[in-house]
Parts: sequence; C-alpha cells; structure tokens
Amino acid sequence: MLKHLTGFSTTLKITLLVSLLFLLVGISGYLLMVNQENIIIKNQSVSVAEIVARQASAARSVYSKDVLGKVKADKMGFSDRDYHNKTGALPIPAQFLKDMAIRASEDSEGLYKYRAVSKWNLANNQDLNNDFLKSAWAELELQDQANPKQAIDWKPIYKVQKFEGQETLLYLRADPASHASCVSCHNDYEKRPNIMARRVSQNIQAGKTWQQHQLLGAIFVQIPVESMQIAASSQSKWTILWILSVLILGLGALAFFFSKDLIKARSVRKQLFWQAKHDSLTSLPNRINFEERAQELITEAFKDNGTHAMCFLDLDQFKLVNDTCGHAVGDELLCQITEELQEGLEGNDLLARLGGDEFGILLTNCSIEAATEKANMLCEKVKNYHFIRQEYSFDIGVSIGVVAINKESISVDQLMRCADLACYAAKEAGRNRVQTYYENDENLNNRKGEMSWVSGILRALKEDRIIIYSQKIGSVAPDSQHMHHEILVRLIDSNGDIVSPGEFIPAAERYNLMTKLDLAVINRSFAALRNQYFSDLGKNGFISINLSGQSLSDPHFLLNVKFLMMQYRVNPTQICFEITESAAIANQVLVQQFMVEMKRIGIKFALDDFGTGLSSLTYLKQFPVDYLKIDGSFIKDIVSDPIDRTLVDAINKMAHTMGLKTVAEYVESEEILKLLNTMNIDYAQGYFIQKPTKVEM
Repeated sequence: MLKHLTGFSTTLKITLLVSLLFLLVGISGYLLMVNQENIIIKNQSVSVAEIVARQASAARSVYSKDVLGKVKADKMGFSDRDYHNKTGALPIPAQFLKDMAIRASEDSEGLYKYRAVSKWNLANNQDLNNDFLKSAWAELELQDQANPKQAIDWKPIYKVQKFEGQETLLYLRADPASHASCVSCHNDYEKRPNIMARRVSQNIQAGKTWQQHQLLGAIFVQIPVESMQIAASSQSKWTILWILSVLILGLGALAFFFSKDLIKARSVRKQLFWQAKHDSLTSLPNRINFEERAQELITEAFKDNGTHAMCFLDLDQFKLVNDTCGHAVGDELLCQITEELQEGLEGNDLLARLGGDEFGILLTNCSIEAATEKANMLCEKVKNYHFIRQEYSFDIGVSIGVVAINKESISVDQLMRCADLACYAAKEAGRNRVQTYYENDENLNNRKGEMSWVSGILRALKEDRIIIYSQKIGSVAPDSQHMHHEILVRLIDSNGDIVSPGEFIPAAERYNLMTKLDLAVINRSFAALRNQYFSDLGKNGFISINLSGQSLSDPHFLLNVKFLMMQYRVNPTQICFEITESAAIANQVLVQQFMVEMKRIGIKFALDDFGTGLSSLTYLKQFPVDYLKIDGSFIKDIVSDPIDRTLVDAINKMAHTMGLKTVAEYVESEEILKLLNTMNIDYAQGYFIQKPTKVEM
C-alpha cells in the first residue's frame, strides 16, 4: 500500500510540474504569437501598399505608352491638362494617375487610399501636407542621383502610426520621370512664369531641369491596419484555443503515462552510460573505461605499495584479413579473438578494446613476472587460433608489450607510452611475442628518446626551425675551379640550440617523417639558390641534396619536387640529388621513375656511401647516376692503409670506365688530398676543404 501511495505522490508531483511547465509555455506562446501577429500585419500591409503603388505606376505607364500613342497615331484626339473643357482632349499621364487614384481609393471599400504627391506641388492635393510625407520625401531625395544613366533602385519608405484617427501604414514609393516625353513636358512646365513664381514662394530654386529617372513625384499609400488586425486576432484566438486543447489532452496523457516514461528514461540513460564506456562491436570496455581503471590502479599502488600490470596488444596480420575478406569478416575475427583472450583472464582482470586491432589488459595484484607469463600464455593462445573464412585460412598472431603499475608510475599516459613502446619492440623483433618494459632497458630507452623526438620534429617543421648548412666539394686537380656544395640538414630545438642530424634523423626514419624533412630541406635549398646564396658555383656548379628512401618511395614526391622547382624557378642543371643504396632498395620502380623524370629535365644524381653495401655494383648498373661518392671509411686511412688505397683506386677506375665522376668523402688532410690527386679522383669533400657552414637566408 505504501508503495502505491509513494508512486501516486510521485505522479502527482510530476503532474503539477508538467502543468506549470505548460502554463509557462502557453503564456510564452501567447506573447510570442501576439508579437508575431503584429509583425505579420505590418508585413501584409507593406505588401498591399507595394502592390497598389506598383499597379498605379504600371497603369499610368500603359496609359501613356499605349493609349495616348494609339490615339495620336489614329488621329482620334490629343492629350491636354485642360481636357475637361476641350473636345477630344485626353488627360495627360500625370492627370490620369491622379484621377485613377481618386477612383481606385473610393472603390477599395476602405482597404487602402493612395494619391500622387510631390515636393513640386504640380497640382492640388499633391503637396507634402504631413510630417510623414516631408520626412519620407527627404529620405527618397537621398536616394536620388544627379545624373542617372539608368533606372534607380528606389527603396520605399513606410511607417505604422496614428493617422486621420486610426492606426495606419503610411507608405511612400518614388514615381520617377521614367519617359523622355514626361521629362520634356515637365522641363517646359518649370519655365512658365507662374510656376517660377510659385517656386520662389516655396523657397525652391526656379527653372529646374529634370533628367530621366530622377525623383519627380511619388505615390503615397495609406493602409488602415484595423481590418487586418481583426482578421489576424480572430485567427490567433482559434489557434490559441486549438493549442490549449492539445496541451490539456497532452497533459492528461502525460500524467497517465509519465511513470512508465520515467522508468524508460532511466533505462535509456543507463544504456547511454554503458555505450559511452564500451566498444559497440565486442562489448568490451573502451579506451575511456580502460584509462579510468588504470588511474585507479595507479592510486591503489601508490597507497598500498602494491603491483599491478598493463598489457598493450596489437594483432599481427589483421590487415590481411580485412583486405582479403572484407571488414565484416574482420569484425567477426575481432569478436572471436575477444572470446579467446577472455578465456585466459581471471575475474579481476580487465580486457578492453582500445581501437582497431589494439587491445589493452589490466592485471590486478600481479607482479611483472606473473604478468609476463600470462602475456606469453595469451600470445600462444592467439598463435594457435586458426581463423577460416571464404576458403581462406589465417594464422593470427599478437605482439604484446607489458609494463608494471607501481608506486613509481607517474600517469596513465606514461604507462600507455611505455606499453606501446614495448609492443612496438616486440613487433620489430619478429612479431607474435611479448616484450616487457624495464626502465634500465637500453634499447627501449633509445626508442623512447626517438619517440620524444617525433613531436619535436613536427613542431620544428611547423615553426620553420629546420635549417640547412652547406659544405663545399672542390676539384682535386689544382688547375680546376669547378665547385659544388652538399646541403646538410640541422634542427633548432626549443632552446635555440643547433641539433645535428644524428640525433633526430633516426627518429624521423623510424616514424616516417623523412619525406616532410626532405621537402623542408629542398624548399630552403631552392630558396637559397633563388637568392643567389651560392655565388661561387660558376658555369657548371650545382648543389647536392640528400633524399631518403621514404621520399623516393612516396608516389607524390615527384610532383611535390616539380612544384617547388616551378615555384622558385630553379635551373635544373644546378641541382644534384644524392641517394644511398638503402634508399634505392626501398622501391626500385618508383626510384627509377623519379630518376628518369628528373634527368630528363637536366637534374644530376649521385650514389652516396658507395662500397658499404653488398649490392652497390648491381645498383650502379641499374640507376642512371652521374657521380659516385666513395664512402669516407675507405678514405680516412688511405695514406697509411694499402688495402683502402687499393679499393679506392679500383672503385675510381671502374667509375671512370662507366663515365662517372668520383667524389672522395672525409678528406681531412693535405696528404690525403695529394694522394687522391695522384689517383685521379675527381672531387674531394671534408673538413680540409671546408667545414659545414650555415646557409643564411
């Protein structure tokens, strides 16, 4: 009984609240409707006035053009102001408009009145005899033009106010001198002595000369709004009664069903809350849920000095399933992998889907050793799972990174980065394995440093802190003046210090940022050429720019380089691109396509670090290079090491046989330079020639 009374009390409260709400809505709706009604009345009145004024002008125009023209052509009569007293005379167009206004206003049954008005008082009842007309005419005069070449886009002037004892829309629209004959007639009229005297009495300069389209007169329309208000009010009353009826019926229905709706709303809210923290495909907790629980474990570990663990899982070969069988089959695989993983976990463990084919696991009260053991068990479980669909069989693996959650854990973000780092290391080590993160792991710490460089490189690119240095490459022969420069990249860090490429290039290579860096270097190099920074190049000199394998494997890189060449109007013969053997290996087809297209317009190529790779000779035959750069490891000890000397001599002779020029790197002494001269090496590069210098833009 108490339960029913409580339910009834709740329903009563809800009914009262809803009633109050409807009352507020009704009052607001009424006020809004009254306001809207006034706006509608005004707009409708303006529309009627607009129609009346336009039809009056149109009728006068038709009369003057068609009727008078026909009468004159048929010799049936003539037009005259004093048409009342002359046989066969017709009213002139202006008089026709006045007569038509009187007749039309009488026949409108009080809906409207209109008449022609003018500042020039050309006839009785045409003067500006009230404040509205005087101010409205002044506004029209502001729209007039001294020497109009075409019809003016006149804007009407209107206002709702008390007029002749009732609320009235007063409307004034320009009726300009639209026909040349009208202009001629009125100009003659202004020269009459009596009219000139009238102008003096009006304080208006006499003898005005009109031009076509200027403001000669206007049409003044009066629209009483009372009849429109009656119709609108009647319609509003019926509308309000209808709305109130609907509200009362709705209130009754709401009072009856509101209890059920409350239960349903509570259920929907609960469902939405669940969806916000769970993955819709696998029904697992999502990243938000996972990170909240991880934060709880960090707090517990700090408070109780306990140990928990976080695992980051990335499926191997999942993309192959999607590409082969489609995303629907890929979704099915994710659901089945979820079941496999859950079977290997205990009640307190949390498995979450973090996105795509990535999962996370939180192991409560678990040492790092036990977590690694459990991760290996899960890895083996997934490895032994065979997924068969559409006559295809897939062996799915998983790479897992494990990190401890203890009192030294700083944040969820830090744990996620460490677990992700360990997972990435597991993938690089051959996939389908577990990698545990330890603070003293040198390899992982190096990788951690590289990851921190990623954001630094991106910020430097965005803030234009990638700069270039240059190092001269001179001719070995003393009598040759040929000179070119190799472009070297540097980075200015957030403290303003210069960073050498050895610190950030490995991170850029690992995380696919080399194409962005290469384009930034090319952009600066081309700008320096345009600004004539390299003034010592001479007739055949050029600058050498290093390209990475990532850039050469990018199908859009060729177009980007061509665009920059066009933007800076670079002479292609002043450009040489240096590629390494590893860059050539990356994608031979795209590399060859790039080189052929660039050589076609005059760009040169150099094969860098020659001699260090096993396939150097093969690539030397495949790619159309112009210069061979002998790796510095063979040059630096060439004076004292006969083996290095023999190798360099052999490389040089082979290159010359193939029609290539040779460049020796790491030339750091006069003895090395003299020996290279006796061996007929073409060019030398190193600290003895010049140390790298900053290219000032």
